[in-house]
Amino acid sequence: MATNGPDPAEFLERAQRMLRELFGDLKSSDDPWGEVTRRLGERAQPSPGHREPSPAEQRENLTFALATRAVEALEDLALNVAAIRQRLERVDAQRPETEGPGPDGAGG
Repeated sequence: MATNGPDPAEFLERAQRMLRELFGDLKSSDDPWGEVTRRLGERAQPSPGHREPSPAEQRENLTFALATRAVEALEDLALNVAAIRQRLERVDAQRPETEGPGPDGAGG
């Protein structure tokens, strides 16, 4: 039963690859989180000539943050699916082989 569905790790790998392709050509630095945290530190002590990010930069930052959170949620989902598969495999292994289908056609 556990081998019928797609592999969660393959799904996550594909999602991460798509996000890398989507955000790979960003004009910002290679470390967008570092850039954001530096900006936050600068806001604590505003310097002359400090400017707020443009609406396009804000959208880009928000999109990146949302995409990162989506990948984290997918990783959580994959872990949950793996745990469910393990439980089902344990239940299947503990079930006696002589046990036939129940009245509704299902085993148990």
